[in-house]
Amino acid sequence: MDPSHFQFVLSVPHDAQYLPMVRLLAAQAARYASCSEAEAERFGGSVEQAVQACLHKPAPTSAISIVVRREAGPVEVVVDGHIVSIEP
Repeated sequence: MDPSHFQFVLSVPHDAQYLPMVRLLAAQAARYASCSEAEAERFGGSVEQAVQACLHKPAPTSAISIVVRREAGPVEVVVDGHIVSIEP
């Protein structure tokens, strides 16, 4: 794993208490890929909003699927199929 290529997959319970953790994880991935602090914080907020949108929908399962990845391009966070990205 290096700042230009990484991927990790997680499942988060369908519960709002995990929103801050997902936000921090997304912001850290953006910082790791060389985004500025302000960019990383905005990105984390966008990812948090995407997860929050999932919480407002009926839950077909008890978990939300999240993939954080980068392959020499933008950092992407896929939240139940919805992609949020930032270009470092």
